Amino acid sequence: MKNTEVKTLATKSKDGNFKVSQVVVVQPPKRDSIDISNYIKGLKSADKGKRNSLYDVYETIIKDPVVGEAIRKRVRHITNGGLTFKADNEEIDEMTDLIKTPEFRKLLRDIIMTRFFGKTVIELDFTDGIKVKMIPRKNLDTNKKIILKKIGEEEGISYENDDFLLNIGEDDDLGLLMEVAPYAIFKRNGGSDYAEFCELWGIPILAGLYDPEEEGAREEMETTFEKRGAGGSVVMSKNSDLKPINSEKQPGAVHDKFLEWLDEQILIGLIGQTMTTKDGSSRSQSETHAQTEDDINQDDRIYTIEILNYAFLPRLEKRGFPVKNGWFQYPEKDNLTLKEKIEIAEKVNKLTETGVDEDWWFETTGLPKSKTAKKKPAEEKGDDPEPEKKKPEEKKTSAKMKVTAKELNWLQRAKNFFGHAPQ
Repeated sequence: MKNTEVKTLATKSKDGNFKVSQVVVVQPPKRDSIDISNYIKGLKSADKGKRNSLYDVYETIIKDPVVGEAIRKRVRHITNGGLTFKADNEEIDEMTDLIKTPEFRKLLRDIIMTRFFGKTVIELDFTDGIKVKMIPRKNLDTNKKIILKKIGEEEGISYENDDFLLNIGEDDDLGLLMEVAPYAIFKRNGGSDYAEFCELWGIPILAGLYDPEEEGAREEMETTFEKRGAGGSVVMSKNSDLKPINSEKQPGAVHDKFLEWLDEQILIGLIGQTMTTKDGSSRSQSETHAQTEDDINQDDRIYTIEILNYAFLPRLEKRGFPVKNGWFQYPEKDNLTLKEKIEIAEKVNKLTETGVDEDWWFETTGLPKSKTAKKKPAEEKGDDPEPEKKKPEEKKTSAKMKVTAKELNWLQRAKNFFGHAPQ
């Protein structure tokens, strides 16, 4: 029995700057037509560790705009989610710069795409900063846990226990695309049937009536319709009759309803709901679906930072990056809208004596501060030159009026303000 060659990248790299991505033969995607038989065949092959046939199906269905946009929507919540790195509750500038690089953005995208494709192996290069290269998933043999140099071969390089290979996902995970692939295939082929239906029945049929007693009338009419171009036509005697036969009152309704149902199944499989992508029937239902999407996005963020903190971070620390006592983290999501925050702040101002800090209003709303500061009354500034000469009764009255100032009408407030003015 032939022994399978299994060597770690760390072992091979001792003799030189060896990179898996440089020796793997990449197979281009197949653009052939597909049906359910291709999907079933690929699924059976993937169960044995060979995934290239199944990924050919995946590469085809992600070109569907509904499938593609549902995936991109979840990816955007990760790449644009405001990821930070903090050590001792303070951001590290060097790591912040790293997070903003295109290579790190590519890393985040490859991590979250594991949710859709399943097993992912990423090659890391620390020669000059950080560079990432995803190993083609078609070249993975998940039963033997190796990277195949060429699809069809039995020898390869192990992707386990290697500092230069980021091993993400379970070996038996085929991703969410496995669940939606049948619906996408039905939609692809059903759309072709619908297009053919529209071609046959979408253009009205014209009937050309000729006088059978007139010599050459039929030939003339036939020639006229041939020059007309596309579209159904019938040439017959004006004494004849033609009646169209329709199977339903609304031609194409079955196709349309079927394709719409397929879109809904695809969206439920990829983002858990439909109303944040398609029109919602009511506000309450849309809000419920939005909460479902928020829950899925939160789970994606947790999944991503788990990979970063427990698999990627130790590799950075070994290479001297300033990550000691630090963690990657996403900011806590604030579900309150700006309008709701302002309404709460206004209530706080009414119910409390101190109110909301003035800076909060500008920071929250993003409005610029006025260059000219408003002048506060002398009583609030405490600019009284001789506060010790105030009589006890005046101090007591003033204090009492200040506490109840918000309960006075505008005339009483004016009297209170000018109460100590010279007569």
